[in-house]
Amino acid sequence: SECHVTNVVDAQLSCQLGPRDEGIARKDWMTEEAAYGELKGGTVQKIPLGLARELLSPTNVVLDELSRLPFEVAIGVNGMLWIHAKKPEYIILVRNAVLNSQVLTEEQTRGMVRSLIKTVNAQIRDDDDDDDDNG
Repeated sequence: SECHVTNVVDAQLSCQLGPRDEGIARKDWMTEEAAYGELKGGTVQKIPLGLARELLSPTNVVLDELSRLPFEVAIGVNGMLWIHAKKPEYIILVRNAVLNSQVLTEEQTRGMVRSLIKTVNAQIRDDDDDDDDNG
């Protein structure tokens, strides 16, 4: 397929553009295999380069805690974060958890993510119950 300037793509770049590392790494968190291509849907968030590098670590606490949720993420070493989930509530939860994690300890991050998941899942259940009552 054709790539346009406005497309968000996931690719592994093999060039170096000056002193900064440039590139995008995307990993399937279930199979741990690299996957590349156009990133459709979702949202893009600019994050600090240090946070991007932390997120790319296989032992990253926030992504480990978030792995209970159905979502996809692509992290660019250039500081771009792409998040996709079927439920917009999960996109917001992942975004907030990632951004908040940069100022928290590992223990605080685990507690924050668990609390967010519990709160958001309860809200989704309540919304689903309201829909059932009205339908």
